[in-house]
Amino acid sequence: MGNIFGARFRVVTWGESHGPAMGTVVDGCPAGLELTEETLRAELARDIPDPLLGTGRGEPNEAELLSGVFEGLTLGTPISILIRNAGVQSEFYRKLKDKPRPGHADLTYRLRYGHVDWRGGSRASGRECISRLAAAAVARALLGRFGIAVSSRVIELAGISIGTTDDLDRARTKAVAAKKQGDSTGGMVQIAATGVPGGIGAPVFDKLEADLARAILGIGGVKSFASGAGCGAAAALGSGFNDELEWRDGKVASRTNRAGGVLGGISTGEAVWFQFKVKPTPSINLPQQTVDLASGSDAVITSNGHFDANFTPRAAVVAEAMTCLVLADHLLESGCIHPTRLDQSPLLRDRGGPRT
Repeated sequence: MGNIFGARFRVVTWGESHGPAMGTVVDGCPAGLELTEETLRAELARDIPDPLLGTGRGEPNEAELLSGVFEGLTLGTPISILIRNAGVQSEFYRKLKDKPRPGHADLTYRLRYGHVDWRGGSRASGRECISRLAAAAVARALLGRFGIAVSSRVIELAGISIGTTDDLDRARTKAVAAKKQGDSTGGMVQIAATGVPGGIGAPVFDKLEADLARAILGIGGVKSFASGAGCGAAAALGSGFNDELEWRDGKVASRTNRAGGVLGGISTGEAVWFQFKVKPTPSINLPQQTVDLASGSDAVITSNGHFDANFTPRAAVVAEAMTCLVLADHLLESGCIHPTRLDQSPLLRDRGGPRT
C-alpha cells in the first residue's frame, strides 16, 4: 500500500533508511532495451549531495542488477535492482524513538502503523529516493530511445531567485549561513521534458499533469506544484495566458507554451514543463518542542547536526526521476511504446527508427 507506482510501467520500491539495503522492482519495461549496471550507476551518482549544502552520510550507491536483463538487453520480465546501505549511523535516533520530530513523518507513521522503524525516518527518509533513481535509470534509458530528455533547474534557493551563477553562489552562501545558525532553507525547481509526442495522457481522471503532480508531491518535502506558468495564472488575463496556435513546418504548433505542454490532460507536442517548491529541511540544530509518547510529557529536541542545509538540488534530481517514470507509463498506456517488444514500438516508426 503506497509503495507501488504506475499502471503499465510499474515500480515498487522497498527498504528502510537504516536497514541493510534499498531496492526496486520495475515491471512493464519491454524487451530489447540496452541496460547495464553502469547505466544504473550513472543515475545513482547524481544523488551525491552538494558539498556545501548536503549531509555527511556517505553512500557508495553501488547497484546490483539481479534480474530482467540478459546479455545487456532487457527481457520484458521484472527488473530487480538492489543498493546496499553503507553509511548508517542509527544510535542518535534511539533517544528520539518516542519523541516525534517536528516537520517529519515520525508521528504520522505511528498513527498509521503503530509499530515503526524509528531509525532515520525509515521509509519517509530521503534515502528512500535512491530506489526511485534506480527505477528511473530504466525509464530514462527507455525515453532516450525515442529522443525524450528530462532536465531540471533550481530557480530559487534560500529565497534568492537563480538566474546566474552569481545568484547561485549568493544563495548557497545564505543557505550555509542559516545552517551555521542551526537552521535550514528551501527552494524552487523547474522541470522540463523535451521530445514528448502530442497525444499522451487521458481526460478527466488520468490527466498527464495530474499524474505528474501526484508523482512530484509524493517526494518528501515538496509542498506545491504548478503546471507550466501556473504560478502566475491567477493574476493573468486570458488574452495573455492562452497559447496561440500557428502552422510551423507543416504542423500545428504553439506560439508560446504557458500551458506547460499539456491541455485537457493530454500532451500538445511542446515541451512538458512545471515548477514545484521545496520546504526547508525539517531537521535543524535548534531546540524544538515536541512530546514524549512514552512519558506523556512535553519534551525539547535538537538535531545531531547531520542535515542538509538545503535539499532543493537533491529534490530536483528525484523530480527528474519521477517525471521519467510518469512519461514512460503514459507512453506505454497510449500505445506509443510496444508493451513487450521495444523494436515494434509505433513511436520508433514515427520518428524514423528501425523496426525488425
